[in-house]
Amino acid sequence: MESSVTEQALKRARRLVEEAAAFYRRMPKIVALAEFSTPQGRFVRGDQYVYVLDSTGVMIAHPLNESLIGEDFYYATDFDGKSYVKNIVDTANARGYGWVHYKRIDYLTKTERPKIVYFEKTHGVIICGAVYQNDLPDGTLEPPTAEVASLASPPKAVEADAADYASRREEPPVELVPDDPRCFVEEAIAFYRANPTAVALAEFSNPQGRFVRNKQYIFVLDFTGLMLAHGANQKYVGKNFYHIMDSNGKPFIKEIVDIANVDGYGHVEYRWVDPVTKTDRAKIVYFEQADGIIICSGIYLASTAPQDL
Repeated sequence: MESSVTEQALKRARRLVEEAAAFYRRMPKIVALAEFSTPQGRFVRGDQYVYVLDSTGVMIAHPLNESLIGEDFYYATDFDGKSYVKNIVDTANARGYGWVHYKRIDYLTKTERPKIVYFEKTHGVIICGAVYQNDLPDGTLEPPTAEVASLASPPKAVEADAADYASRREEPPVELVPDDPRCFVEEAIAFYRANPTAVALAEFSNPQGRFVRNKQYIFVLDFTGLMLAHGANQKYVGKNFYHIMDSNGKPFIKEIVDIANVDGYGHVEYRWVDPVTKTDRAKIVYFEQADGIIICSGIYLASTAPQDL
């Protein structure tokens, strides 16, 4: 009996999250988050609703308590001391989806009740849908059966991405070249988080700015492949590069976006014409997802010639 209750609850939660994720992907971010934060919105259905976290655990949409928005819940615990938001964020950043049991106050009854939340990460945010479990005899949540656990499997394409991610996470960090752009990207992320978005993107696009250093610079994408900032060519800003291909026909920007959406970070190799030598050369770019954008820095291999993308 208990497992069927959990199964039904998880199905309800997953259906709402998938619907919300589809809505988020097709709408402007500001419109989607506003809808998710509307108490009378389409994603509030009785005691079931959607809330949204960023990839660090900050609440960015909540329909029942506006005061929660902007708060960092990464270390929040439930009534049993379980770090349930940390579990959600860490699992979403690692796998892209999952589910977590916890206990919280029901906003309607003001009583402590067990909940189950299903969540999926999409375009840098974590969309969560929780349901209370009313019918368990002792008020606890049973260990999931294999059948119930399988409900948390995402669509096959996401499942394949997650499996690929798991295999790559076992690999040691890639040593790119002595002037590894990883440190440059991490410095740029720290600057982005410490400043207003408009200020940070303007600095990344400033040819004389602090993030253009000789032959190395930062460029920034959103999760559709739109160029938000570029340190070497401002004409690229505002253009969508998702389907652009290298000289071998590799859709390298698509690969950057797709890996960042699943893993949160990574590196991609591709070939591009060196604007100085006019020759086709191998490049590697390192990138990390940060608060809904992808910050990147690349270098030509076996040389430090200037870059074009």
